[in-house]
Amino acid sequence: MAEENEKKDVIEGTPINCDELVKALKEKDEILSQKDQEITGLKIENIKLKEALRKESEILSREAERKVNRGIGEMIAGFLEILDNFERALSSFDSGDSNPKEGLLLIRNQIEKFLASYGVKEIEVINKPYDPNLCEIGEIFETEEEAPNEVIKILRKGYLLNDKVLRTAIVSVAVPKKDNTNN
Repeated sequence: MAEENEKKDVIEGTPINCDELVKALKEKDEILSQKDQEITGLKIENIKLKEALRKESEILSREAERKVNRGIGEMIAGFLEILDNFERALSSFDSGDSNPKEGLLLIRNQIEKFLASYGVKEIEVINKPYDPNLCEIGEIFETEEEAPNEVIKILRKGYLLNDKVLRTAIVSVAVPKKDNTNN
């Protein structure tokens, strides 16, 4: 029997110590158990982080909405000041108290300041070469007095918002006069 045990403890000419093998397997099982616990811990941490991220996202979304609403409220409050002045100007037509044109000019200036406070400014195109990025041609004016392709009249003002086109201007553009002497 001792010979049989020796045969069992020897595989391909290499002696095997069963006690060491059992000990090594127990150590590997312990390491696997620790790794399983680490994985479970990381999964729980991942779930907690995802939940924290979701909550933070909701908070940021609500805060952004509050800021937008506050900005809209401030803009409307500024516009209401203009509306009040417009109503005062209209009532001056009825009472005959002051020059109505003066009141309307003040309102126009107030509107321009209001728009400028939000980064809106008029596109300057008069007496400049036609730029299709800033203007649309509303009419063509044949003339020899102006340079060809020059904007000579604004039919509708254009505006920039923070240096980006908000609305293109509609303009009258000079073109060379056609020679009609053939008729």
